Amino acid sequence: ERGLRRLPRWAAVPAAATAAMVLLAAWPSARKAARVASTAVSTGAAEALDEVPEWRRKPDADMMWQAGAMRQAMETQGADAEEEAKLLAQEAQKRTAAEEARELAAAKARREHEAERAKTAELSMFLRAADDIVHPAPMPLPARASGGYKLLPVNTSCALSGLLPIDVRTVCEDAARELALSDTTATETGREGVPEGCYLHNQNVLFVGFNLVNKGRGSDCMGQDTRQQVCMTPSKKKEFDEAALKEALEARKQREAEERAREEAERKKAKDEALRAELMGVKKWEQDEANVPNVSFYCFSLMLPFGYEPGLLKEQQRRGVGIFACEESMVFSNMTTFTSGEKLPVAVQVIEGSLSVTYGGRWMTALNTGVFNRIWMKVINLGNYRNHDWVVKVDPDAVFFPSRLRQLLRHTTPFNDAGAQRQAPEPKEWSCGNCQLEGKQHETCAARVRSLQKDGHSCKAALQTVSRAPPHDCGCACDDFACDMPESAMYLNNCKWGLHGPIEVLSRRAVAMYAAGLPRCVPLLQHPWGEDKFLDECMETLGIKRVNEWSLLSEIACGETPAPCGTSKVSFHPFKTIQSYFTCYEYADTYGGSPGAEPSLPEDLEGNTWQEMLKDLQAREEKDVRILAD
Repeated sequence: ERGLRRLPRWAAVPAAATAAMVLLAAWPSARKAARVASTAVSTGAAEALDEVPEWRRKPDADMMWQAGAMRQAMETQGADAEEEAKLLAQEAQKRTAAEEARELAAAKARREHEAERAKTAELSMFLRAADDIVHPAPMPLPARASGGYKLLPVNTSCALSGLLPIDVRTVCEDAARELALSDTTATETGREGVPEGCYLHNQNVLFVGFNLVNKGRGSDCMGQDTRQQVCMTPSKKKEFDEAALKEALEARKQREAEERAREEAERKKAKDEALRAELMGVKKWEQDEANVPNVSFYCFSLMLPFGYEPGLLKEQQRRGVGIFACEESMVFSNMTTFTSGEKLPVAVQVIEGSLSVTYGGRWMTALNTGVFNRIWMKVINLGNYRNHDWVVKVDPDAVFFPSRLRQLLRHTTPFNDAGAQRQAPEPKEWSCGNCQLEGKQHETCAARVRSLQKDGHSCKAALQTVSRAPPHDCGCACDDFACDMPESAMYLNNCKWGLHGPIEVLSRRAVAMYAAGLPRCVPLLQHPWGEDKFLDECMETLGIKRVNEWSLLSEIACGETPAPCGTSKVSFHPFKTIQSYFTCYEYADTYGGSPGAEPSLPEDLEGNTWQEMLKDLQAREEKDVRILAD
């Protein structure tokens, strides 16, 4: 359009005609616009001739051809428009006819459906009328009353008659039996528009309604003369209420009796279970006493050659208590005499070096790790500990009962496991180097023992086999350290805050592993720890089993008050004077027990063996099971 405006009118006419033809050919949907454009062209052609130059008015071939093409396009366009109009009109007529046909068909179907419904209704009315003639509805029963119940006539209700409706099925059935009705089994119904509660329908069907919508309705609620309401008198209602109350009270009494019986059974069961536990404890204790070998201790203390410790240890030795009640004991010190030159009252094993220490750390404790590492090395070098099951380090001011510790270790798992005890006595002449059997001189005695263990031999059996002289075997004289028994290495943790030094209990194998692995614990020496903390951390580094045993120690530093020493603990700390030490000892010996003491039975059962009591308990339990089954 913008291009045509730039041309003079005499030149724009043919250009517009050409544009209309192109538009008509390229865009069929723009035919209407093309018709408008062609009309404008033909209308403005005459006006444009006046402006055409004289030399351009003469017809030539191009202009004649363009005019003819334009006429042909206009004629074709007109024909197409007429054809399109005819097609549109035909389609509109077809749509209108189809819609009219559908509407007519729907109206016809509705008329047929309404006619069918009317016909069906008429037939139903006829059939009902015929049924009423052939089978007339039964006449209502005459009103009757009996035993506090009443069958009402039609067109009335319980409320109008001064009676109460029956809304419980069992009561409705009881009323039907009392009134001698033909149906004595009530059917529950939730229908609306029926009498409230119990009613008789058609003389022979008993119903009881539970729909609250029908509250207050009688047999006249739907104009029906075949529903008769069954009611009860207020006195009958009161009788039922009293019976229900009595039944409720009886049920409550029964529940209370059952509850008491259940509580009594539970108490009896708990008592029997406690008794069973006590009996099994006695049984296990006796079995341990018979089967677990007695354990031996190597006990030692470090004594300063001044102060209260020499006198305190001398009195312990004189009375044979503390470490001096162990199978073997040792006192270590760095001197055999006092500084005055007087001989110490207790024989000592001398260790080299000073015993003086500094104090530091969080709690300003004695930083005595170096001193006690020297003592442990002395213990290991002496080798006496190998003849015993457990090694016990005790402070001189700790009141220690070896008998309690012995009972604890013999009757507590895992201390009483076979692996925790010595598997064989120490050989008199120890020779556990290389095997002496021909062809096996390159093999060590320990390797031979462990190979036999892999084949299924116990440690004790393997040691006995290896001890046979060639040519039967290696001829080695080894102790159980040659066996592969890492589970037997353990130590007891005596405080909830970690190992405390007044008493330290280690298995003999734990001591050997500690000595062998001490170089791995050298980095721990940089910490400001006491010897007990260092020992605890080093044992953990070496993978030695740590077993918590809170009955081992009672002391202030572990959050307890040891005095007056009346508990069953193995040791009490600290008691630094002879008087306080033995006051604690005598009180504990008189009033205290033992963590591994024989379990006591109830007083009323004393005199019977645990076997007899366990048998009686099993018989009672079997009787209770039979009673419950019955």
